[in-house]
Amino acid sequence: MKRNDTFGRAASELLERSDVLRHLLQAVADTMIILYDSGEIAHAVSHHPVLSAPPTVRELLERVHDGYRNDVTRAFFRVKARGKPFSAQYQYRSDNGDWIWVESTGIPMAGDHEDLSYIAVLTKDITKQKRTEESLRTMAFHDSLTGLPNRRLFKEHLLHSLAQAKRNRGLLGLLYLDIDDFKRINDTMGHETGDEFLKAFAKRVKGCIREIDMVARMGGDEFTVLLPTVDSAANVDKVAKRILAAISAPWESHGHQFHATVSGGIVVYPENGEDATTLLRHVDMALYSVKGSGRNNFVFYDPAMPEGGSAN
Repeated sequence: MKRNDTFGRAASELLERSDVLRHLLQAVADTMIILYDSGEIAHAVSHHPVLSAPPTVRELLERVHDGYRNDVTRAFFRVKARGKPFSAQYQYRSDNGDWIWVESTGIPMAGDHEDLSYIAVLTKDITKQKRTEESLRTMAFHDSLTGLPNRRLFKEHLLHSLAQAKRNRGLLGLLYLDIDDFKRINDTMGHETGDEFLKAFAKRVKGCIREIDMVARMGGDEFTVLLPTVDSAANVDKVAKRILAAISAPWESHGHQFHATVSGGIVVYPENGEDATTLLRHVDMALYSVKGSGRNNFVFYDPAMPEGGSAN
């Protein structure tokens, strides 16, 4: 018993040394705030250059981004009510005014009578981690050449947009584009020119649609345009005509001047299909029909069209 008491006093004295506390804090967090269960700050320490510990809880919460403030506040009250730790990631305004990503862990601490008396909030700057995650996500869901969403992200958006269209009983438009004779551009002018053309092609198509719409590169010279909300099939047709006009304008890349055309199929939900698989199969059939009848055009899916192509 005597040995335990001696050990306890030694541990307390060790933790009271500022250098020891600083090294412990640096190992687990950038800032540490000790709160009374009432919410008042009992003690605060920080070793981060632009993430100082605020003097009041109110100021701390004011620095939390509006989109996360309610969640962080609720997490704090859950610790008080249940006495269980919490962890939350959110955006926080640093001392220099920049928004950074932080992760906070709230730990309930018992007082002399073993009831909840304090809450320790340990906060760490995770901005670099978030940037790395975003970079990896961009690589996983976007085409490296054009920067457009890739097939994987397109299908996610298609499923989400279909679910929304079903809830709202609305219409959805989908276009599948294929550049006519793209292989000839690569073969006659080189792959570097071909790559520049694909990037410029993507930019022209994006200029024909709204911000809520999506252009995705499905691979090679195939692209999709997703119109999550449209008033009628006529609106989808207008978008197709704008794309045809944009692509028909002269091109210039690496000293080469040339003309290009595009072919495309069109489907509208729910008339041409009520699920992603059906819509992709039907838009593929429409594209295949255009390719077999002169190209440089867009056509709507027709049930009489033969199976063919490979859009899905």
